[in-house]
Amino acid sequence: MDSDNKEQEEVWNGRLGEGFLNAGEYIDRIVAPFTIKAIEAINPSKKDRILDVGCGGGSTTILLASAGAETKGIDISEKMISSAKNKSKGISNISFEISDAENISLNPIYSKIFSRFGVMFFSNPIRAFRNIKKGLMPGGSITFICWQSMEKNHWINFAAETLLPFQPQNLPKANPRSPGGFAFGEKAYIEEILSGANYTNIQIDPLETEFDLGKSVEEIMFFNENVGPLSGLLQSLDESDSVKAMEVLRDKVKTLMNGENLFLPAAAWLVTAKVE
Repeated sequence: MDSDNKEQEEVWNGRLGEGFLNAGEYIDRIVAPFTIKAIEAINPSKKDRILDVGCGGGSTTILLASAGAETKGIDISEKMISSAKNKSKGISNISFEISDAENISLNPIYSKIFSRFGVMFFSNPIRAFRNIKKGLMPGGSITFICWQSMEKNHWINFAAETLLPFQPQNLPKANPRSPGGFAFGEKAYIEEILSGANYTNIQIDPLETEFDLGKSVEEIMFFNENVGPLSGLLQSLDESDSVKAMEVLRDKVKTLMNGENLFLPAAAWLVTAKVE
């Protein structure tokens, strides 16, 4: 695949893609409150043809197809598309393709475009949104959810804060708009991107809840070892410091749980827009 997102392609076909597949069922479960809102907003039906951008392992694509819509999922990760194809065997109104949304060739055959946390990783967001807009029929719409700032998502930020002592000293401050899970944290930035890509009727609504991270320290640690700040940090630490980092985070999880379920704040944007 010829991709302009070489770095993202490598990451999602490597450590991060593997991590998301390992923890896929857990992730689907904890983000379900936001998934439900996004599916309600796009309101899929048998009359729709829908493109699911950054579909990952295909769980949202399958949900859209279950409503009767002719649905196609695209993702930059070969691993994830392979998993999605395996999970969707026997579903006649669904297909998947390994593609980079920034340069996939599209015809205006889709009534709707959808994404659940899959559009924040583009190297050139305006170009990517312009490109996928080519797939929309006149009057078509896009619906997606993306994270608000990491600071408002304590369900994952607690791990980043806990692990700060293990980060390299004098680490340059990252650009919050760099491709990544929280790149679309600013509402104004989303408006800038979609306006720049010539979408209209842009609506950005906040979604806030508390995620149920579960009752088991082990499942919460399993998620963190596969996805998020710990998973990335473990790539740079030696064995001794890796063990220490996991112990510190495990102790923090135990403290937050206090023997019960762990509920922590989560915040996303629900975004809709149209084309003329």
